[in-house]
Amino acid sequence: MAKYKVAGLTEVSIDNSAGTLLNMTSYIETISALGREYMPLEVTTFADGAERFIAGIEVSQEVTIEGPFDDAATTGPDAVFSTLVGTINTIRFAPAGTVSGRRQITGEFLFTSYKPNAAVKERVNYTLTAKLDGTLNSTGTF
Repeated sequence: MAKYKVAGLTEVSIDNSAGTLLNMTSYIETISALGREYMPLEVTTFADGAERFIAGIEVSQEVTIEGPFDDAATTGPDAVFSTLVGTINTIRFAPAGTVSGRRQITGEFLFTSYKPNAAVKERVNYTLTAKLDGTLNSTGTF
């Protein structure tokens, strides 16, 4: 029996400029790895036979979200994401879906860029980048 989750269960919700959490899953094809990470601080002394470290401060994660460009829908990526650049809003990432008890990762992020991009004979896409502001909550569940 397989223990692996299908990405089709994944949900990504992002605050719009009014602060309302919107499910943007249908406009997202990839989201970069998102989780907690700490900067190691070296505490080695002359008495130690090997290097020793403790956890320092939490690293400010950067997340990249990509998908198909859509400027027609009022709740589509162009309408929502283009207004977020330069603001701090919530991203909620539910890698295994939103059924009760499933894990969710949330945080407040500074949205640093939103860029539509295109290539000859290919679909028009967008790239959205955001930087974590504060700590990430990676232990919450629905």
